Amino acid sequence: MLYKIVRLIALIFFKLFSRLRVEGNNRLPSNEAFILAPNHFSNLDVFILSAAVNREIYTLGKKELFKNRFSRFLFTGLNGISVNRKGFCRQTLKTALDILQQNKVLAVFPEGYVSGNGTLGRFKDGTAKLALDAKVPVIPVAIIGSNRLLPLGKKIPRPHRVIVKFGKPIVADFSNSNREAIKEYTSMINNEIILLLNQGNNNEKLL
Repeated sequence: MLYKIVRLIALIFFKLFSRLRVEGNNRLPSNEAFILAPNHFSNLDVFILSAAVNREIYTLGKKELFKNRFSRFLFTGLNGISVNRKGFCRQTLKTALDILQQNKVLAVFPEGYVSGNGTLGRFKDGTAKLALDAKVPVIPVAIIGSNRLLPLGKKIPRPHRVIVKFGKPIVADFSNSNREAIKEYTSMINNEIILLLNQGNNNEKLL
């Protein structure tokens, strides 16, 4: 219930304040489990993502989000799961796998932090490893404009157009989950998000 309320508030806010535009959401399975892998340019990204996806999402987020009472309330309302940015602990991995095994949607930011400057940071391997372990596809996501809507270090948003683009599901060879396969899968996800970001930035110039 709390998720629906927070999502509705986010949806209204981004529709009015940032003219939220969503592209490719027809690529999202309606009943199957999958992992959303978005870029992370702003602290608002998790709220933008929840507004853009009709299905309920569970999101991995840094444990620091749970220290502040207000951010803990909001992030918990959006099914936030605390994670150590240095790596998945066993309990976090188990929780994430349990969610996916229930045919739910999990969002993981491959960068693991907010880059803030509008360029992709180095991807960690956790997203690819989790997808291989759970045997679910990864859907790359580009969130364009969020770093201008709420720049890193700022507390008050300023009006700016936001575009969310969903790519085609990336399905790996689930029979192979060694280190080389994880690195290759991570690279595939990275390349697709770069492609989506480039397409989105070009479209933004035409708006």
